[in-house]
Amino acid sequence: MTLLRLAVRSHRTSLLMTALVVAAGGLLNAIGFAQIAGDTPAARALFAQQMELLARQLTYLLPVPAQLDTMAGYLTWRWFGSAVLIYAFWALLAGTGAGRGDEERGFVELWLSTGVSRMRLIAARVAGFAAVAALSIAFMLAVTDVGAAIGQEPLSLGPLALQGLAMWILTMFVFALALLVAQVVTTRRSATGISAIVVLVLFMLNAAARSGLDVGAVRWLSPFYLYERSTPLLRGGSLDTVATAALAVSALVLVVLAILAFVRRDIGGPLFRGAAGKAMVEWRPARDPLLRLPVLAMVDQQRVWIVAWALGLAVLAGFLTSITKVMVDALGSSDIPLLRAYFERAGINAYADFVGVIWFSTLLLLISLFVVAQVNGWAADDAEGRLEMILSAPVSRPRVVVERIAAVVVACAVVVAFSSLAVYLTATSTGISLPASRFVFASAAVLPVAYAFAGIGHALVGWRPRVAVAALGTLAVVGYFAQQFAPLFQWPDWVSNISLYALYGSPMSKDDWGGIATLIAIGVAGTAVALVVMRRRDVGR
Repeated sequence: MTLLRLAVRSHRTSLLMTALVVAAGGLLNAIGFAQIAGDTPAARALFAQQMELLARQLTYLLPVPAQLDTMAGYLTWRWFGSAVLIYAFWALLAGTGAGRGDEERGFVELWLSTGVSRMRLIAARVAGFAAVAALSIAFMLAVTDVGAAIGQEPLSLGPLALQGLAMWILTMFVFALALLVAQVVTTRRSATGISAIVVLVLFMLNAAARSGLDVGAVRWLSPFYLYERSTPLLRGGSLDTVATAALAVSALVLVVLAILAFVRRDIGGPLFRGAAGKAMVEWRPARDPLLRLPVLAMVDQQRVWIVAWALGLAVLAGFLTSITKVMVDALGSSDIPLLRAYFERAGINAYADFVGVIWFSTLLLLISLFVVAQVNGWAADDAEGRLEMILSAPVSRPRVVVERIAAVVVACAVVVAFSSLAVYLTATSTGISLPASRFVFASAAVLPVAYAFAGIGHALVGWRPRVAVAALGTLAVVGYFAQQFAPLFQWPDWVSNISLYALYGSPMSKDDWGGIATLIAIGVAGTAVALVVMRRRDVGR
């Protein structure tokens, strides 16, 4: 079997999961637009007016809207602006896996021992992901066009292909960035954390520019800004060749740098090594007291990763809270029925409610992705021999399960505390009064969501490690979009209830102890299943 075929096969599970999620999202968006936009010019004009006001207040997350009275304009704003984030997350995980995951599992040494050159090896990994990413994007575009055809407004194939090209190049940029970062550090977990922070900063740079902040020419550093300059599906729009070429060249440069770094460094080592120093051998236990405590020892070993996430989410929290007043004032002053209905169904009546709905819904998704990244580390521990080493300490299998899940909840508590503090301080400085008790409760209620995801994730790791990350990521993304679409399209309540996030409720305005108890019960059930499958399954299989 060739290296390219091996590279493609390594992504088959994530390809299937990602393709299904994005295809379903494209289909739902296209059909949803046909249902709510109307079929007369007057109805379309009214819909565009209503949605544009809402869309311009969501520029922290989605592109600036245009031509919302058309299927192409709506999909460019609502769907293709969201789908690219899913592909970026997939590319991040795939890039760190290609850069460090195979190496930690011992595959790189095996392949190099057969006479394969390092350059050929990493080039095959890049080509393999490029192929599966192109396949996934093509499938998503095809299904989206089917939904547009059902809505009696099919998309033009040429512009649709150009949209897919821009999305594919951005995906490859993130993959190349993660691949390069993986050459600098020694573990996939560290590479994933650093890459996630860099991508988040680049996204927030573009979000700040979309929201009206003057960031100057620095916005050209964001690949998301370069991607959004291309609007081939809009009337009079086109593929921005300069921005697309700049993004493609940047991705190629990152790939070349990653190849050079891989060729120069030692297997298992980072690119940069300090000078070897002399040290006296000391037969003493480590001085770090946390390493002697259950659960906290795992948290302490990931302190850099946790601090990076905490600081990144704190910056995002401060930014979103700082623009709350402007957004609520603009939306509240409009006399548009659709917006009023959206506000009512979303539970937005004041500044504090807006913070509760917008920030905590965003925090829930990001915390879920944090847990997904941790589950990815658990799966890697199993495949790369670290779990076997831990069990030989000896440590019992039930203890491993319980400590892992408890450590994730503690880490999430640290991240939530930092970001919530940033929200509270920013809100206070901008004159927004947040009820302290409600805000603390809403922040604490995020932890049962993290616990539920961690329990499900470890159950999946014990059952099928290769499927765990893709399945849990799909659960998070599908749940998020189900919760977002339900109030906007006025879908039945059962649609939003398929999401774990629906159990979180609206703690800023009311108590929902039943939902919190259900989340804890899901976490307990997942932990119990994880304990059973962990005892029965052979390690590394």
